[in-house]
Amino acid sequence: MIVNWYRHLVLAVSLGILISLAISYYSFYDSALSLGEILVNPQFVKNTFFSFVLSLLIYASNVLMSLVVSGALNKRERKTGVVLSQRLRNTLYFFSGIITSIVTYYLFLGLLLQLFFNLPFADFWQGNHFRLGNFLGVVLVSVFILLLVFAFAYHDQLRILELKNKEMEITLQKNQIERMKEQLSPHFLFNNLNVLISTIQEDAVKAEQFARSFSKIYRYVLERLDATSSTLADELKFSQDYVYLLNVRYDNAINFHLAEEVYEYSNVLIPTLSLQLLLENVVKHNSIPSEGKISIALCIVDGGLKVWNEKYTKPKQEYTSELGLKNLSSRCQVLMQQEIRIEETAREFSVIIPLPQNEKG
Repeated sequence: MIVNWYRHLVLAVSLGILISLAISYYSFYDSALSLGEILVNPQFVKNTFFSFVLSLLIYASNVLMSLVVSGALNKRERKTGVVLSQRLRNTLYFFSGIITSIVTYYLFLGLLLQLFFNLPFADFWQGNHFRLGNFLGVVLVSVFILLLVFAFAYHDQLRILELKNKEMEITLQKNQIERMKEQLSPHFLFNNLNVLISTIQEDAVKAEQFARSFSKIYRYVLERLDATSSTLADELKFSQDYVYLLNVRYDNAINFHLAEEVYEYSNVLIPTLSLQLLLENVVKHNSIPSEGKISIALCIVDGGLKVWNEKYTKPKQEYTSELGLKNLSSRCQVLMQQEIRIEETAREFSVIIPLPQNEKG
């Protein structure tokens, strides 16, 4: 539970002043004194200070009780693994606040009456402080204060949630930009330039097509440096150019298949360069077969875009932190409020990117 102590202090003092002035003025309402005479009356000042201290003590008790309840609920959740809904939490805070207000009101009222007015406890318990009207007044004031506190707390929660979402989005954008810059690394550039040079010597027409696809890829990356998402149609065009480069480099060792139903989701937004990341992972974590081809397929499964590939496990697997997939999953969580799903067997590997169903077409 996040406590805004400054907010509580301002609220406690403000409510204490208003309540104490209202109660003290009510006690002098039937007197013949004018407003100015009431404000300077020693008894009025004493009563006001008395009510102000009582209000502060009750408010402080509610804050402490809220912290205790919050700590107990958090401990229970950690122990049982069952997370309580925010509505149930607020209900518990509300009723514990009313009970705390009632108990602390009578407890501190008795103590302060003895301190300010030398009223013995025995006389206090036998007095008329426990009348139904007095009790209902305490309950109504408690409900009003609690509703006010809940309104401020709810506003604070919304602000904190908004700030966290913005921080997450900024972090993901930075990660995405860094990821895109990696695609323009000298290693990637030199590999493709070497392929281009060797292709020129073998087949000028093929080399021209390679250069065109190569330039499209770089143009796409540069244009999307500040974009968190792209349409599936744009990503598919990019992936086809990217697969073409890979096939030229690996002598047509990749069989890339696009299911027809994928085009029905052309206008759907997905994280930028997500397909490139998944295609790159296929090449990175699999051996390119000397005979035959490694198959990669894109299809729609359960409302998501499934990128599937058959596995040709390398004899010696390199260490992988899976940061690329984790980053992609986080970006999907921000964009579609869903994470990616990974399915893996001994012979197959697939990643399912969630797609918003209401944007189909």
